[in-house]
Amino acid sequence: MKRNKLKKRVLPAVLAASFAISGLSLPAKNVLANEEIVKYHQELKTPSYIIGTWQAPEGLSKEEAVYAFLQSKANLFKNAGYEAKDQFKIIDQFNDKETNTHHFRTVEQYNGIPVYGSQQTIALDDKNKVTAFFGKVTPNLARSIIPTDAKLGEDEALEKVKDSIEDKIGEVKSYDGIDGELVIYPHNGQKHLAYYVTASTSAPAPGYWHYFVDAATGNIIHSYNSIAELTPSSPEQPEAQQTASFQPAPKALPTVSEPVQARGMDIFGTLQSFQAVKDPETGTHYLFDGTRSEGVHTFKANRMPENAFIILSALLGMTGFEVESRNNFFYDPSAVSAHVNAGKVYDYYNKVHGRDSLDGEGMKLVSTVHIGSKWNNAAWNGKQMLYGDGDGTRMISLSGGLDVIGHEMTHGVITNTADLIYENESGAINESIADILGAFAENKTGEDLWLLGEDIWTPNTPGDGLRSMSDPASVYIGGYTESGYYPDHYSKRYVGELDKGGVHINSSINNKAAHLITDGGTHYGVSVTGIGKTKAEKIFYRALTHYLAASSDFSQMRQAAIQAAKDLHPDQNGQPSAEVKAVIAAYDAVGVN
Repeated sequence: MKRNKLKKRVLPAVLAASFAISGLSLPAKNVLANEEIVKYHQELKTPSYIIGTWQAPEGLSKEEAVYAFLQSKANLFKNAGYEAKDQFKIIDQFNDKETNTHHFRTVEQYNGIPVYGSQQTIALDDKNKVTAFFGKVTPNLARSIIPTDAKLGEDEALEKVKDSIEDKIGEVKSYDGIDGELVIYPHNGQKHLAYYVTASTSAPAPGYWHYFVDAATGNIIHSYNSIAELTPSSPEQPEAQQTASFQPAPKALPTVSEPVQARGMDIFGTLQSFQAVKDPETGTHYLFDGTRSEGVHTFKANRMPENAFIILSALLGMTGFEVESRNNFFYDPSAVSAHVNAGKVYDYYNKVHGRDSLDGEGMKLVSTVHIGSKWNNAAWNGKQMLYGDGDGTRMISLSGGLDVIGHEMTHGVITNTADLIYENESGAINESIADILGAFAENKTGEDLWLLGEDIWTPNTPGDGLRSMSDPASVYIGGYTESGYYPDHYSKRYVGELDKGGVHINSSINNKAAHLITDGGTHYGVSVTGIGKTKAEKIFYRALTHYLAASSDFSQMRQAAIQAAKDLHPDQNGQPSAEVKAVIAAYDAVGVN
């Protein structure tokens, strides 16, 4: 699917997703009026979704139809009397040829400044009927009085963030990426003019940092590390640490290289064949596969005491130490596993969903192995995938888990689509979709499909996994929930500040819905007839890429899945298709309305 990407800086980026353990949702009520279904955000009292067939006036372009729709709903958005073109900005759009529909992403703005977290999705059919709206809209925004003259410069804000990060993790020699943007940041009932700064680090500790710096005072309003890890950190599982061993400086990949077929053993001792490149002058081989768009590039961190990821060159695009071999056989099993599995996940998205890499435009896939010392985690830091070696008891090298790599790479897809904020319910949906599509990418059958990380988890204990999507309540997580186990129903969700509001804990609720949609079953007295993996994976991918927005909660996740199912499996003789019925029943079964 070709996308017409307008210039945008993805606002709520918050993807640091881990494969491990949030989500407090705001209930809302349903209203049926003029053949529209409107669900309201309980706190804001503005629509969180609108489902209907609003017809645009004749002669309007698709873009004009979007603004006309938003203008027609000004009363619902509590911004009557103000122009929709002033309040909303189109940041992305694409045409879906499979269903002949057009899809837009918009962001709310104040005096031309984007409002953090207030993104929307709007779907139109071929006759300019708006069939769905999802998102978050700030009421009375245009009537608000918000100073927009920044007294603090962007460079000053970046320095404050760097100082804060280094206070937490130590000196950062080089950032994988750091960027700032002026936004309106609603927080604790106030609207601040702030710099939204995101920073990605690989060392001395992995991080995907999100900071909001008051543009008037320079104070840090809020911050968090949304590193997309496989598991949450705990006293028993420390953050990645660096050893004191000396390592040589990294070298850049040769600008002239020859593609070669290479081999190597993965972490399970299986011989793998894969693409690599050779320097024709030195004969040195490197783990770079140029056959998949901009490439699959695998590095090693070597557990250095200083930043192991210095930017090598514009050709590399990312950071790391090259994995080298004097011939076409590679002897680093963790690197071989990461390299091969990244290629498999790329192929899954390309063949099943027609997606060209994480951004849909051929983005280079960068992985780095040997992060820290015995680190029991894997992560997406907004720029690349990072994999620990495990401690050998709780986990083995995490790059060996195809669903683990699928999980982390899906976080990259999420960053480039809905960009679900990595806190509370939107963060739990973020984690869940990474689990769901990561499992589908692994493409196992039976119960093995629904166990996450089973290949790298507790190597001496067969038949278990980090999480179970088919039976979440069978996996113990400690004192986060009343039962001590992952919740399998919305009524049992975790509500608190730990795990960034339960991003891993509450992901299991949506995971169970995905299992029921796929395989069927009876859960809390609700029976679901499964529709199979092939249909289910398409529904969840479409819900993510077409309907979910940055602040989506569980209720919006349910409706997004219903809309996706309706798109792919339209009503028959005025009755919902079996696929739509399965989605509705599954979310009923897990208590999401």
